[in-house]
Amino acid sequence: MRYLLSLLVLLIISCESQQERNAVERITEAALREPLIDANKLRIKKEDLRISAFIKRKKWDITTTGTGLRYSIYQNGDGETPVEGSTAIINYELLLMDGTLCYSSDSSGTKGIKLGKGQAENGLDEALRLLRVGDKARIIIPSHLAFGLMGDGDKIPSHAVLIYNLELIDVK
Repeated sequence: MRYLLSLLVLLIISCESQQERNAVERITEAALREPLIDANKLRIKKEDLRISAFIKRKKWDITTTGTGLRYSIYQNGDGETPVEGSTAIINYELLLMDGTLCYSSDSSGTKGIKLGKGQAENGLDEALRLLRVGDKARIIIPSHLAFGLMGDGDKIPSHAVLIYNLELIDVK
């Protein structure tokens, strides 16, 4: 009987401590989530102000989408517009805001991107859907629509804003 009573007490204590641990984990997770979300919002807002100041200095006429992507079509084509699942063929030049050239079709050839399949950063995928074959455009992609915190592991650093000069040459 003593053994059974001891086992019952031990079981009750272990259940209470598991419940307490779960409650502490929930509090800790909730306590961390809000400040991280706030810090991210602040970082995005600061980046947005930096991009706006950059555009103003350059005196570019730019359109901004709801996601924060900015674009300007400076030569209009008359071809088709890429859609989900189609492949957009582009000539491009990819720069950082300080003017550093990261990649270009001059050195790597034209690029084919199948839309909606994760083959390009979200901002580029979004931008290509705004163009028609023959369009030439300048695209400014905030870091949260580009490579974010990690960069690309090569030429694009953490939290980099990307500037594409691109031409949509075909849709397949």
